[in-house]
Amino acid sequence: MKSTLSYSAPVNREQLRPKPRNKGAIACYIALLAILLPGGLVAVDAAGAKLTVGRIAVLILLIPALFKLTKADRHFIASDYLAALTGIWMVGAAAHVGGDGSVSSAVAVCLEYVGGYFVARGLFFGPAVSTFIQVLKKFLIVVVLLALADSITGRLMVHTTLAGIFHSAPLLQPDFRADLLRTASTFDHPILFGTFCTLTGALLMSYEQNRAKRTLWVGVCLLGCILSMSSAPLLSFIVGIVAFTYECFMRNYSWRWSVFWFAVGVGILAIFFVANHPIGWIISHLTLDPVSGYFRLMIWDLALMKIDQEPWTGFAFNPLHNEILDYTVDCVWLQLALRFGIPMIVLVVLTNIAAILPARRNASKVASDPLHWGFTTALVLTMLTGLTVHYWHFLWIFWGLCLGIRASLREASMTEYRMLADEPMPLMTSDISLLHARP
Repeated sequence: MKSTLSYSAPVNREQLRPKPRNKGAIACYIALLAILLPGGLVAVDAAGAKLTVGRIAVLILLIPALFKLTKADRHFIASDYLAALTGIWMVGAAAHVGGDGSVSSAVAVCLEYVGGYFVARGLFFGPAVSTFIQVLKKFLIVVVLLALADSITGRLMVHTTLAGIFHSAPLLQPDFRADLLRTASTFDHPILFGTFCTLTGALLMSYEQNRAKRTLWVGVCLLGCILSMSSAPLLSFIVGIVAFTYECFMRNYSWRWSVFWFAVGVGILAIFFVANHPIGWIISHLTLDPVSGYFRLMIWDLALMKIDQEPWTGFAFNPLHNEILDYTVDCVWLQLALRFGIPMIVLVVLTNIAAILPARRNASKVASDPLHWGFTTALVLTMLTGLTVHYWHFLWIFWGLCLGIRASLREASMTEYRMLADEPMPLMTSDISLLHARP
């Protein structure tokens, strides 16, 4: 009896990984255009709603993104459902507490973060991820050059110019540290500019495989971070460099990140056990300006007392009747809890964890993939920096975009492993001989 053997060719993993192409370049430019225009200065009113350039960009891209995400060759993953639930909770909690007066603001914030996430999930998949980074590099050059202009002239050039064009009051007054201007470039605040440079630096230090190019681009990001003169972004940048160096030296060991995060956990626990006020110790010891550190410590104490009054739904966008909390809350986690309750923090954290978890098999290889590592590190640094930074306008959108891209990378890995699992095992030569020998 003659037997015929046939089996499919092995799956080429490189085909499933994003490659540098110009696919989706227009969408990338639209999504990132808001980098150049501060939301606090450039916005239009539409039926009572404030539309910044970033919000308009998300509205333009959201429907095409959802259309692509629901195509047959795409798959929903856990972070998609968590992101949707985050948006529902955000708007629902605001409607319950603040009524119609808070719903429009909640929808705007939801559009930026959750909308940005689904824009990235639908449009920035496969080769478009590399295109996103290539476009991001062009915007980076522009904003760092404008930051240098701020520093050289001693005034906020972009803010002054735009305020003159739109006949509005300046968004910020020049702020100096160590006789150096804290540059804001095109962002609403120097700390947002510094955070953007930190997160972009994390992406580029892993994306660029050529050492000279990596040094150049990371140096540009570090320059921007230094020009902002902001403690939290600088600290996070150092953490990113340490993590990248650790990955380079330890990439051959599958247990490297288990050990790394265990050491981080032990360090955090040590601070909580030794210090009388752990958060206060972290803030007061890791800031460039001690006065700023103690101000943030006061914000934490005041905010925690308020959160204890409404832990489930928060206060929406209603006044908190506190001259400090109504003016500023320098922590994204405190701000989320004050507006939408503690469940909002849980949902945001779970969404980020669900996006960065490796697919089931070959987890060590996935962790070493440059794009996976870069976006994972960017998300971790976003959450870490958020302990002393509140994100709004483009930085809030940028978090959603990075989160969505990391989720898309996870989907691609899951698809790859699913294809590998379905691939027939190649038969050995001896097995083929035995089959032909059977009657």
